[in-house]
Amino acid sequence: MRHFLLLFLLAGLTAPACAASGGLGWSLWVKKIFGAAPAKAPVLEKAISSQALAAQAAHRSAVLSLNPTRLLPPPDWAQPYQNMAVTSSKKIVPATEEERHFNSVNDRMAQAWRRVIERDIAIMQRRKANMLEQLQVAYPAGPVDYAALIPEEAKFIAVGEEHGFTPLRQAFETLVLQYRKKYPQRKIIILTEFVFDRTLPLSEKTGEPVSSLALRFRRVSPDFRFLEKFIKRGIPVVGLEDERYFRNHQRLISPSFRQVESVYGMKQRNDHWRRIIEQVRQQDPDAVFFIYAGNMHVHYRAPFAVVGASPQVFVLQLMAQDIGTDLPFGAVMKNEPFARVPEKTAFPVVLSWPQNSPYSVLSGFDACLIFPVSQK
Repeated sequence: MRHFLLLFLLAGLTAPACAASGGLGWSLWVKKIFGAAPAKAPVLEKAISSQALAAQAAHRSAVLSLNPTRLLPPPDWAQPYQNMAVTSSKKIVPATEEERHFNSVNDRMAQAWRRVIERDIAIMQRRKANMLEQLQVAYPAGPVDYAALIPEEAKFIAVGEEHGFTPLRQAFETLVLQYRKKYPQRKIIILTEFVFDRTLPLSEKTGEPVSSLALRFRRVSPDFRFLEKFIKRGIPVVGLEDERYFRNHQRLISPSFRQVESVYGMKQRNDHWRRIIEQVRQQDPDAVFFIYAGNMHVHYRAPFAVVGASPQVFVLQLMAQDIGTDLPFGAVMKNEPFARVPEKTAFPVVLSWPQNSPYSVLSGFDACLIFPVSQK
C-alpha cells in the first residue's frame, strides 16, 4: 500500500514537471503560451480542460484504491485553504470580453483544483495517525544547521516563504551561506520572485547596466538590499518576474491586474518562471539552484507549482508563528502541538519527513521551519 501511495503522490498533478527533468513535457505548451501571438482561446481551453480532467481522474482512482469507503469533503470547506484555488471575484464585473474569458477559464480551473484539494485533505485526515508517526519534529535549543536538512543529491532547493517577515529572510540568507560552506566547490545560483527577469545588477525593465546614480536609488528597495548581499559574495541572482512579460501577456496573466492570485494567473506566472529556470539550467547544468519565492509557488501540491517531486528537488517552507491553516496540511494539523511555535523561544520548530516518504508530496514540503516572530 505504501508503494502504491508513493507512486500516486509522485505522479499526481506533476504535469508541470520540475526544471530538473529538462522541461520536455512543457516544450509544446510553452510554445503555445509564449509564441509570437497568444494562443487561440479554443486551443488553450481544450488543453486546460484536458489537464484538469486528467488530474481529477487520477485523484478519483487513487482515493478509491486507498479506501473503498467514500472520503467526504471536510465539513469546514469554507476555510482559508480554499485560497489555493481562487475563483474570480463576484464583486468585480468584467469590463471586456477578454476579462470574461479569463474569469470563465479561471473558474473552471479553480473548481477542478478545489476537488483535488478536498481529496488531499480527506486523505490526510484518514491517514493522519500514520503521518504523525513519520513526521520528525524538533524543538532546537540553539541555532539550526539548515543546510543539514538538504540531501546531498538535491540540485533544486525550492524555498517558499510567508511574505513580510524579517526572520524568514534572515533564515534564507543563513541557509545559502551554510550550504556554501558545506559544499564550497559547488556553484550556487539564486532564482527569485523578488526581482524581475534580469540578472542583478541589471535594470529589470531594459536589461541594460544600471548607472551608479540609479543604483544608489535602487538600494532603497529592501528586496534589492537583501539580494545584493549575495551578489557581493559572488552568488548570482536571477529574477523570475518580468515586467515586459506581464505587459505583453496581460490577457493571459490578469486583466487589469485584478486576478494576480487566481489559479489561471498563478499558472501563467509559474509557466514563465519554469522557462527561465530551464534556460539558466541549460547554461549552468552543474550548478545548484535555490528557488526563492512565496510558499504557494513551490508547494508540491499547489496548483501548477514550479517544482515537481524528484530526488533532485527539495522543498523547504518558511512559516511565521504557525504552520499556516491556509495550506491543507496546516488545516489538518492545526491542533497538533507542533503547529505553533512555543512561547519564549528564539529558534524555529523544525518539521521534516524521512527521505522518500510519500507524505512529503502530500503535505507540500520536505521540511518546514516555523519561526517565532513579534507579530503575525
